[in-house]
Amino acid sequence: MKHKKIWIIAALALGIVAACTKDITTTLGKDFIPPIDGVHVKDTILDVFGKTWGDDSASIPITSLNVLGNTVSSVFGHTQATINVQMQPAIDSFSFPVASDSLSLDSVVLVLTTGGGVYGDSTQPLGFRVYEIDQSAQIGVENNYPYRTTTAFAHAGELTYNNAPVSILPSTTNDSVKVFKDTTSNQLRIRLNNDFGNKLLKDYTFNHEYQTDSTFLEAFKGFQIVPENTGNALLPIILSGTNTKLAIYYTYINRDGTGKDTTVAYFRPSANSASSNYIQKDRTGSQLEGNFPQGDTTVSDPYLYFEAEPGIYSRIKLPDLSNFPASLIYKAELIVHSDDDPADLTGNLIDPPNLFVAAYDYANKRRELLTGDVSATTLSTGLSYYYATDASSITSLGSYPYKIPDPDKVVDSVYRYQLNITHYVQNILLGKTVNKPLDIYCPGTGDSIYAPNLGQFISIGTSTSGGSLLPLNYPSIGHVRVKGPTNSTRKLQLHIVYSQVKE
Repeated sequence: MKHKKIWIIAALALGIVAACTKDITTTLGKDFIPPIDGVHVKDTILDVFGKTWGDDSASIPITSLNVLGNTVSSVFGHTQATINVQMQPAIDSFSFPVASDSLSLDSVVLVLTTGGGVYGDSTQPLGFRVYEIDQSAQIGVENNYPYRTTTAFAHAGELTYNNAPVSILPSTTNDSVKVFKDTTSNQLRIRLNNDFGNKLLKDYTFNHEYQTDSTFLEAFKGFQIVPENTGNALLPIILSGTNTKLAIYYTYINRDGTGKDTTVAYFRPSANSASSNYIQKDRTGSQLEGNFPQGDTTVSDPYLYFEAEPGIYSRIKLPDLSNFPASLIYKAELIVHSDDDPADLTGNLIDPPNLFVAAYDYANKRRELLTGDVSATTLSTGLSYYYATDASSITSLGSYPYKIPDPDKVVDSVYRYQLNITHYVQNILLGKTVNKPLDIYCPGTGDSIYAPNLGQFISIGTSTSGGSLLPLNYPSIGHVRVKGPTNSTRKLQLHIVYSQVKE
């Protein structure tokens, strides 16, 4: 009966919602007190160790959202996101309607489907150049695909029209576009050189380059879209969208000689197309440059930094739990507050990411699921994933940032995260688990974590009603500086609501 009472207490307590004031305190109304004589509910704040620890990369396939653009932050540094993508004709042995001497190129345009949003400054133009992926590049669905964001591919000659960068105002990428046989919105259009268009129109043939996907990719490896060092925004790009294509506009003489017709041919990504999202992070001269683990890694930092993968993460330790009394834990949460640098005018245009917390197993060099605080679920497709079936579940885990009035009244508002590690702390006190370091990071597409209770790696994300999996973050969309354990105010701490028990 004793164990049954403990379970009832824990179940009731996990429904408690902390009421936060300037000093983080928990107000428990009498209706929340477990109906057992002699139970005294307390709350306390424990200091933690915390340090900016390292960089994560991400693996982004063609079916996931990619990003393209250039951002600058005095805190996080310089980010440039490049896309490599392959496109092919829709059918084998593709051919144009007449012989090459009856074909005349009008223009050739690379079209990318955008996600309709802009992450950063929508009023500053971005510049882009397009290159041919070098023939020596080992890119393809058969070559260790999908690729991580740290994988670079060499490019050959430039394909941009007149060899000059195209200037795009980010705010216009969701405008409606009306061109020949194409009226839609959410497009990024880059005109390419006529020499390249004529090669596709006149030089390639149905029984050679156009014979199969493989023969075409042997002749042309694909496109590399590279941002210029201008502007301050990332554009979401949907490579698997129907509007992502190469458009070849041309005129041809009818076979019967009765006149000319104008039309367009589209090449699109296919199941045999590879892509990559190469995202470079240059920390030179940034605040973050001097905050990677150096020298004494046992000393906490005044600030911690987080970026949506690929990006920076931090490591946390809970040394004070070794002296914590035997207790029933009703709530244990890491309280995290944002702290934007007011001087980082460009970087502060980027919203904070969703955070995730996992134990780090040094012996096996892997991140592990906090069993109990984060539950594994199986989709109808058989894919296992973490915890959430909707946005409210992300909130209960504490992944999602929410705005609160600044407790220090320095600025109007700050973001707060309350990362729930209740079961993890309880299991440490019970001796059921080892007090391991915790990684706080921003997982994205293709990220996985080891689930000890399942004995396997599972994906991290949230499910949709259609049974697909959405990542917690999209590539490099989101960063935040937070107050670390050694800050004087609003510092990262562990908040515990508990009842002490006799051993």
